[in-house]
Amino acid sequence: MAEKVKAESDQLQVIVDSLNNMQSGELQITVQEGKIVKIIRIENW
Repeated sequence: MAEKVKAESDQLQVIVDSLNNMQSGELQITVQEGKIVKIIRIENW
């Protein structure tokens, strides 16, 4: 079983803000060694 990912509150805020402001698209979250290392927001127009 994988370990639970612990995210910093600023990382969680970026994710929430990205989802709230997105009409259509993708949110990619990259995790390495149990830590969020990259958040990419791709919007469709």
